[in-house]
Amino acid sequence: MKIKLFTTLLGILFVSSVALSQNFYLGVGTSSDVQGTSCASCHTANNIAAQDPYYDTWKFTKHAQAYDSLKTILNYSCLQCHTTGWDTSVVNYGADEYVKQDTSVKHGYVITDSVGFARTKNVQCEDCHGPMGKADGTLNTEYHFGYLTGTGTNVPDYSAQVCGKCHSGHDPFYEEWSQSKHALSTSGSAAFAANNKSCNRCHVAQNFVAYMKNPSTYRDTILVTGSAMQPLTCVACHDPHNAQYVAQLRADVTPNAVICDKCHYAEMDSVNVNVAPHEQSGLALSGDPNFGYRYAGYKYDNSAHKWAATERCINCHVNMSPNPDGSNNFGHTFEPRVQACEQCHSDYATSVNLADSTKMFDYRNTQTTTDSLMNVLQTKLNHASSADSATFSFKAANYNLLAVESDGSQGIHNTRLIQELLKSSIASFTPTGIENVKNNMPATFELSQNYPNPFNPTTTIRFSLPISSNVKIIIYNAVGQQVQTLINRFYSPGNYTIQWDATNMASGIYFYRIEAKNFNMVKKMVLLK
Repeated sequence: MKIKLFTTLLGILFVSSVALSQNFYLGVGTSSDVQGTSCASCHTANNIAAQDPYYDTWKFTKHAQAYDSLKTILNYSCLQCHTTGWDTSVVNYGADEYVKQDTSVKHGYVITDSVGFARTKNVQCEDCHGPMGKADGTLNTEYHFGYLTGTGTNVPDYSAQVCGKCHSGHDPFYEEWSQSKHALSTSGSAAFAANNKSCNRCHVAQNFVAYMKNPSTYRDTILVTGSAMQPLTCVACHDPHNAQYVAQLRADVTPNAVICDKCHYAEMDSVNVNVAPHEQSGLALSGDPNFGYRYAGYKYDNSAHKWAATERCINCHVNMSPNPDGSNNFGHTFEPRVQACEQCHSDYATSVNLADSTKMFDYRNTQTTTDSLMNVLQTKLNHASSADSATFSFKAANYNLLAVESDGSQGIHNTRLIQELLKSSIASFTPTGIENVKNNMPATFELSQNYPNPFNPTTTIRFSLPISSNVKIIIYNAVGQQVQTLINRFYSPGNYTIQWDATNMASGIYFYRIEAKNFNMVKKMVLLK
């Protein structure tokens, strides 16, 4: 009797301690529920949270059918990602408490409480936002309103890990995203946010989401700083609450990749050769009149990609296809895929070297030709005198080179336009500062010490080539981890100058390494902010 009483008291104390230290799952419910007892009881157009009627649109998403649409093929191990609140280590009224594993039945489990399971099946609001209730089934208002105001113990979580807990493994979206530049998009610096307000909407997830909802208000607004800043995570592009567009994107992909263009299509009313071009890939692909400075007397045509890429960026950069090892690729590294090229170019596989990652997109020597033209123009610009550099002729040619570099495709996005911009720039600019260029050609490979050093946030790196060569310059941090490939392309003989912008990097020691023909050299530099 004493043992039974002790056990009962211990159980009461355990439940009480759990109730005091944690929240419980209410379930999404329906709009007819008593207000405050489920998400749907408030977050509909006809209820008190009408300004945020998320339930009305969420119910049409795949999350809302995550269990219902697949229940005939799901086994016990699948339930943790197809139901809400699955956590076998704690009692919090999650779905796991209404299911029992049973290997003797077809799918390896039985539902022990149909009412409780019905309340927590599918991927509901609380699976991403956290449990919002108390043990008695009512709303924990302190926790909930702390979430809404961004204060207290529960604040909106824009991290990729929220989605990654399920979208990994056989759906490797999280693993792929982690390898992408989107995962590195924010500097995580309060100083960066304050000094680069216009950058925040495309580099910080919270700002991008707000900008997509209200562009005029959140164009140059800082919402979060420091450790709260998230890079372009899953929820930046995908709306968990709405299935209006394919893949629950925040904007459509046809006829144009509007969601990508929000950041990769520079907003320009005209070309200003005095300002360095930024994010030119969308302009290049579209053949936008504001891509590059157009010289009078030259004809600037567009390539077929302008019309053939019906979903623009999506066609090539989010091309779901098998990897060479047979594993699934879901296109979230955002690297271009040769499978997209092969869909239109039947001779593609025989025209490029698929085994060489530096040549696998050099279809019909497009990239080689573009690189050669860029090198010719760069050599001309390098030989400009200080007087040349102040002329419009120099600025226009330099602007076109920078625009092509910013596009980043080495001519693939719009071959005809890009190469004609380079050709017209080469023909229209001739340096006057050096009479005999040949006499100034370097005799040996050389990598100079960066200047200034220490620096903040930009520094100049110079190198010399006695012969034509592909040049790669890689930046490493103090522990030898590669942080950026600064350049990787073919250069003609000459002296070259490039800049490294370390705005997004932390203070410390860095190394830069050059690889050209058989020449390798490493030098140290210091970023001091």
